[in-house]
Amino acid sequence: MIEATLHWPVIIYPHYCPHDANRFVLITADFIGGDVFIYSVNLCSGEKQIVTSANNIKYARWGAADWILFNAGTGPLYRVKSNGDSLTLLNNLNRMSGYFWINDGQNIFTKWQNNSLQYNLLLNINGEILDTVATPITGGAYRNSLIATVSNYQGNPYLGVLSLADFQFTPLAVYELNSGLPSIDWLNDNSIIWSNYKGIHILDISTTQITTIKATPCHNLRYASISAAQDNSSKILTTRIEYIYVRPDSLVEYQRISLLDTNTGQERILGLE
Repeated sequence: MIEATLHWPVIIYPHYCPHDANRFVLITADFIGGDVFIYSVNLCSGEKQIVTSANNIKYARWGAADWILFNAGTGPLYRVKSNGDSLTLLNNLNRMSGYFWINDGQNIFTKWQNNSLQYNLLLNINGEILDTVATPITGGAYRNSLIATVSNYQGNPYLGVLSLADFQFTPLAVYELNSGLPSIDWLNDNSIIWSNYKGIHILDISTTQITTIKATPCHNLRYASISAAQDNSSKILTTRIEYIYVRPDSLVEYQRISLLDTNTGQERILGLE
């Protein structure tokens, strides 16, 4: 088996601006061990600006109040404005993961690893703990007082919705695990979109019908993250991981961002290098 060589820079984990489907943030790095950058990108103008940088940023989430949420390595959560201003440490709790905005960017849902114990926390915009949620979930996306997420149900991981009214989880479909970051978002009010090693899929939460819009039957192509435009255009941004033989004995791994129309299946790799 030939080991793949990673192509640099890696350009991964896009996340749309909640108010403008032409803008998004991404994560990029030029080499192992170097700084990781959050960039904001304008699809119309092609403009790309640095928001901030740190060592080992996992991913960034752009909230409705124009705060971008992130953490670095196993450290605490930070927020920063999309223009790079007002970088703020939210609290001193390390080992935060699975974080995302809820309630129009006024609250944060996150997972906290405290030694051997895991907690799901509800924070305010300043990082203060408002509540501890008993139902364990792994990442997610918020819309209309519901969180699209993954949680265990009867011993198996399920894709479903968590209600903010009572923090009860409703399982909708068995979730086949995807390595790395859970890739789940709301495509519209009635549909959840996600990816796993088999491709990109849409779940109708009313009928529980699943539609695969992009199949990846071969190991040389995977989709590792999903962010849906909030203008109901049915467009998504995704991290496309592709393995290409540049020579018979040389395999290269590319991690890039693509724009995909879920209505037509048309996909365009964005030239962001």
